[in-house]
Amino acid sequence: MPPTPLSSPSPTLLAAVRQFNEGAYFRCHETLEVLWQDEAGPIRAVYQGVLQIGIGLLHWQRGNHRGARILLVRGNELLLPFLPTALGLDLAGLSAAVAELLAYFDPGLVVEIN
Repeated sequence: MPPTPLSSPSPTLLAAVRQFNEGAYFRCHETLEVLWQDEAGPIRAVYQGVLQIGIGLLHWQRGNHRGARILLVRGNELLLPFLPTALGLDLAGLSAAVAELLAYFDPGLVVEIN
């Protein structure tokens, strides 16, 4: 059974989401890293998953497509146990967007979405 996710995001997480949505992936990484380091419970994986997806997108922007694919897949896998939502985040939507991006750039890649 997946852990019970918290229902509302902290102000720090809201800042990270804003940074992510603005494409400020490195800043988002720095913000999420603080939350990730301070969290000892299972929800830590949500922070790590979003963090890895953001850095994967940064790698993609910089032309490191292999590294981007690796991080996008890993980040997406970390989110799967928490779908559809955790911490007030639409993880199912993020997971679907990651899968769609990966399929667009690498049609042979199969990404699991629950």
